[in-house]
Amino acid sequence: MAQEEGQATLSEIPCQEIAQWVSAYLDEHVGDERKRQIAVHLAICVGCETYVKQIATVRDVVGLLPKTVEESPDSHRLRRAFVARARPSPSGG
Repeated sequence: MAQEEGQATLSEIPCQEIAQWVSAYLDEHVGDERKRQIAVHLAICVGCETYVKQIATVRDVVGLLPKTVEESPDSHRLRRAFVARARPSPSGG
């Protein structure tokens, strides 16, 4: 995400801040000034632009996954068995 030499002074925020703000930016949870700063940075930094696009793609693909996973009929029985096995025995051993 390094900027091209000579462009570092054009952006108001560094690449590290882009990485910190990318989720809020994509979710539109940033103020107008921060949004402008990020947009300016992305316009001049190909590395960060690529990074933000990758994060957006991952977020979009994850959003396509099913929201719930159906449990098998045996899942509750197995869960109880694991919990019972993890409990210390009354004899201390």
